[in-house]
Amino acid sequence: MKKLLLAASIICLASAGLAEENPTPVISNSDTEIKLEGFYLFENGYIKQDHLILFDKNVTDNRKKLGFYTEAAFAATIAKTINDVIAGAKIVLQPTTRAKTSTSYNGSHIFIETSYGKVELGSPADASAKLRITGSQVTAGTGGWSRYALLDGQYMRYNGLKSDFDTNASFYLESYSNSFGQINDKAERARRLNFFTPKMKGFQAGVSYTPDTANTGGNRDINNLTLTSSGRNGVSVSKTGIKTVKLENNETMTINQNIRDAFSVGLTYEHEISEDADLKLSVTGEYGKPARRLIHAKMDGTTIQVLNTYKLSNLKAYNLGAVFTYGNFSCGASYGNLGKSLTAKEYYKVGRDTYYYNGAVAYGQGPIKTSLEYLKTSRYKNTVDAVSLATEYKIMPGLLPYAEISHFQAKGKPVYYPEAPSKTTRGTVGLIGTKLKF
Repeated sequence: MKKLLLAASIICLASAGLAEENPTPVISNSDTEIKLEGFYLFENGYIKQDHLILFDKNVTDNRKKLGFYTEAAFAATIAKTINDVIAGAKIVLQPTTRAKTSTSYNGSHIFIETSYGKVELGSPADASAKLRITGSQVTAGTGGWSRYALLDGQYMRYNGLKSDFDTNASFYLESYSNSFGQINDKAERARRLNFFTPKMKGFQAGVSYTPDTANTGGNRDINNLTLTSSGRNGVSVSKTGIKTVKLENNETMTINQNIRDAFSVGLTYEHEISEDADLKLSVTGEYGKPARRLIHAKMDGTTIQVLNTYKLSNLKAYNLGAVFTYGNFSCGASYGNLGKSLTAKEYYKVGRDTYYYNGAVAYGQGPIKTSLEYLKTSRYKNTVDAVSLATEYKIMPGLLPYAEISHFQAKGKPVYYPEAPSKTTRGTVGLIGTKLKF
């Protein structure tokens, strides 16, 4: 009976959330508040791309060109207020589909908030992620064309080695941490300490500290740092931010992209220029030391011989972003630079620098919003250009069907082989889907 009443309460709260302009159900008494929020995305994607070979043409195991994608999140925030101090916890449940990993939903943590600021304990989202502004923040749709594109297929490889590409504006603390890529993965992003100042005259600052990006809060499998005859030199069977690439003559390069003593900072400024015009500015950055060295090894049967180790450069990255809104029009732009972060000249022979920039314009009228976005990335001199046109229609608060079409081009070569020819692949992705928020 108790379970039935609980289920009925949740259904009623979700229904109430969809029926009101504020779509977040809230249960509260004098000093305790419980807020429920959720998200579900269903998407149908169609792709046409050149230079795909054999099973590279498949979007799913058994279908070419067409595929479904789903994403979900459900979170409960419980907060208690005593003497102007707010203390609570956010609990995010793992759904039976791809977990939505935005800073709004991703990450269970404890928080304490006073007039001096907010502290988050164990949050997986750092300050730079929460305060960063990119052009895509004003767009309609999802910008999910890269879920269906294959930029490192067989045609783009050389001696079996893939080319490295970036398909969005992301930083290292996000893109190289563990994530729930599959339902059965047992780890997510690293845990960290966050502090955010209160907003003062439009300004807000934040800082985060992450001791080890391989530490996701529930793992302590330090034995994964050892292989036979290798000692604790960094050769690892762990998937936590580590990749191993195969070279010629049974040689390998093991790159540990984890970071220790990582700091991320952010500063935002919001200003209401007039009744119809608003401006938001943001500068964010990340700094950290590589967890281990790059390992050059050779496989001889079951034996691993370490040929050499190379120092990776420190993480140094920054992002500049702005959003300007005037009436029904919005525009956003950002530029990010990761420099030579976590690279070594012994492996990254083609290039070591990474940067990106993007811009978007959007127009909203009533329930309809339309946007146009451009993205340019360069990772180790491998470039991606993408243009996306999207529109969405708000049927009711929280329910947003959308349609989107994107054209992309990727050009590059494997970073270890400067003698390899530079190759190009192009394609078009069409998306139709529905987003539900409560």
